[in-house]
Amino acid sequence: MGEGERETWTTEEFGTSHEGAVGVLLADGSVPAPVFFDMSSGGGCQAVSQWSSYDGRYPRVPRVAALRAVCSCGWTGPAHELDWDQIGDQALAEAAGGTADTCTQDWDTHTAEVDRSAIPLPETFTNLLAQLVTEIETLAKTSSLAALRAVVDA
Repeated sequence: MGEGERETWTTEEFGTSHEGAVGVLLADGSVPAPVFFDMSSGGGCQAVSQWSSYDGRYPRVPRVAALRAVCSCGWTGPAHELDWDQIGDQALAEAAGGTADTCTQDWDTHTAEVDRSAIPLPETFTNLLAQLVTEIETLAKTSSLAALRAVVDA
């Protein structure tokens, strides 16, 4: 998904196996490398892949042509083209925030599809898990340390 810092999303069920983000595409359809920003006069740099950084305003920072959702599993959503004539001098984060929100919705759809295709646990197993949770919650009311031990040992 890229090596630079950027905002990412996860679900409780899938964690980082389906970590999503807003990805960027250049006009030629390629995915740009992370951009580097000087952090101090000592030569330190920070690699950034945050979509809103690709505004073309700095040397060696390309201007994004489209945004799309990306996932750590390799899935990519559809490209959503940006209109730079309409964006003009606005900050990219503000001008394309709605497009980034659309990417979030695309990724939500992806994770919902993954969830639907996941192999369900047998009902007897889910019933046992629910019973275990209930028992631990009951135990926690009288002895939180015993409940903690039950969770660790489970």
